[in-house]
Amino acid sequence: METIESYLDRKYRELTLLNSCLASPLEVQKPASIGIAIDRKFRLVAAIKAELSLQSWAFTETAWSSTRRARSGPFEFSYGYQRADLHIHGPPIYPALWSPSTNIFQHTIYTGSGMSAMAALLTALSRQRGSVQVLVPQGCYSETRELIESFGGLFRILPLEAWRSPSRPREGITRVALLDSSIPTGFFGFLRMPPHDIDLVIFDTTCLWRSSARIQRVVNWAMRSMLPLALVRSHAKLDCLGIEYGRLGSVAVAAPLRGILSGRLGWITDLTRQTGDSVRLLGAAPIPANFPPFTGNSQFERCSVARIAAIIRNNRRMARLLSAELGPKVVSAFQHGLYLTLTPSGNLSIASAKQRAAVLCERLLSSALPVSHAGSFGFDFVAIEWFADSSSRRNVVRVAASDIPLALIDQIAEELAREWIGLELTMKRSSHAIRNSNTFA
Repeated sequence: METIESYLDRKYRELTLLNSCLASPLEVQKPASIGIAIDRKFRLVAAIKAELSLQSWAFTETAWSSTRRARSGPFEFSYGYQRADLHIHGPPIYPALWSPSTNIFQHTIYTGSGMSAMAALLTALSRQRGSVQVLVPQGCYSETRELIESFGGLFRILPLEAWRSPSRPREGITRVALLDSSIPTGFFGFLRMPPHDIDLVIFDTTCLWRSSARIQRVVNWAMRSMLPLALVRSHAKLDCLGIEYGRLGSVAVAAPLRGILSGRLGWITDLTRQTGDSVRLLGAAPIPANFPPFTGNSQFERCSVARIAAIIRNNRRMARLLSAELGPKVVSAFQHGLYLTLTPSGNLSIASAKQRAAVLCERLLSSALPVSHAGSFGFDFVAIEWFADSSSRRNVVRVAASDIPLALIDQIAEELAREWIGLELTMKRSSHAIRNSNTFA
């Protein structure tokens, strides 16, 4: 079990990494508490951003007075008017695509967010291929499904199990398999799909670390099956040491090189070009200032792997503890281990679910616990917020246990269970009172 002392040692290594990004590093000491560690990380990031802003004063939207290329750590940028022609040189995102023993065509396009990356790719796909069938796994990210539905008749959504259909769609219809790292269960269901029934695989990797064995397995399966692959990612969750450095997304398109050279997969190079055009036309290019300068080195890799391992361990423990107190029907764990959800007994509106999350945070904070009302995950504090459960189509509360000492997980889970039970009793009494008033009205 990780002690608070060893946890603070880890935070000190993260602070040291951040501090090394400053031209004039500050005097950084080992933090004495969790709160101090969190505070110092965000203050250091603010100092890094301020310093980079001063250094890059000439790099406006048109870089009008620049005599050199803008930089942010290992990333180098070149562009003209409003970043429409933005070129980025930097470290690879996925080690699985850059093994020297693999013959893979690969091209990466950065965007302003994960959703804009998905939108640019789907827009390019609709322009190039026309009618598209998208096989979607149960429980996929709700906004991804909403985005696909927004294309209307161009995209037809089918359950991922539709590959069992005995016949392929008629000629002229492209079939896409969507893999989503955020689904609750059943991630490896894609391995049962016959590759000849799929034209393209889109894989949202946001809930997996970049060197995850699951990403490696998907890449190996796709390349072995001669399938083109587009890996879509939001970098604000797991790629910033828990500090949300800036909104950033990417699309990494990959395909077996022999398929490209033979002409069978030649359309993928055009899809890549059209995805870049979509980024330009939609104004979805990333902001250079949002590229974290502390990435692309072995120290960042070690810190991130340790953080994510702690997050997964904490969430699994919290899920077990809460399930024992509240019951398995209330607590839903996810295969990625980054968060869990709590399902209320009644159907809550979005506003009511947000209010419940806010009340839970307020009451846990009153006990001096590291909890915040935040709509994301991967932090150094427990994040609680409303969440749309795409499987049940209900509004629930998401709890991301995040990177905190394991000793605190039990205390937070106990407090959270007690407050949840109290809120459920209050809601039931209120519903009962309303029913009685209607009866005697």
